[in-house]
Amino acid sequence: MTLNERIKQLENQIIALEAKLKDLSANTEGKFNKPTTIVGGSRGQAITSPVDFKTGMGGILGNAVIFNDSELQIPPGDEEPDEPTKGYNKHSHSRFSGGALIKGTIEIVEYKSGKIDNPHCQRFYDLTDEDIEPVINSYGETVKKIGQLDLVFNPDTETWGTPAYEIDVKKCNFVERDDDGNIIHSAPLYNEASSKTSIVWDESGSCWRLYAVYAEGN
Repeated sequence: MTLNERIKQLENQIIALEAKLKDLSANTEGKFNKPTTIVGGSRGQAITSPVDFKTGMGGILGNAVIFNDSELQIPPGDEEPDEPTKGYNKHSHSRFSGGALIKGTIEIVEYKSGKIDNPHCQRFYDLTDEDIEPVINSYGETVKKIGQLDLVFNPDTETWGTPAYEIDVKKCNFVERDDDGNIIHSAPLYNEASSKTSIVWDESGSCWRLYAVYAEGN
């Protein structure tokens, strides 16, 4: 290859590179890379442990969910940790954060006394349905203390409330508030003084009786 032929070859390569550079600039300048999500995991299932409350701190690819500072270092012998002083994984529950809690799926449960030693460390929970506290219903049936949270929606205030199945007469106050929420009048429903109470216990009927009179001047 002569010197002129070599020069001509290099000129052609420069022209090709310039064309490629223009093409790349036209397709990349002023543009953002599309976000990419890569998912996957180890093909060796024997070394894969899921993330849950009981996996433990020694999993290769999975660990226990850490809820508080006492769970960062589990004591020797897999003993329960001390009381925590700082909580982790905190989040609210709203339509914008954590998601609103769904009516009909929220359940409240009561376990038998002594079944939960450390309520702040779920890793040590070992509970079954047999550990739920039983109670007798009005039909004489034994049921477990677990069920959905009973809620009632107020469309005027757009708030949820709970129906009251029990009222402590000594703690119940009747109040009247102004438009700013300040209390104008407040008085307890029950008073030991017969002249000041609005409710009395009827021994013969084994029920509470409400006074249906207004005492003028009292």
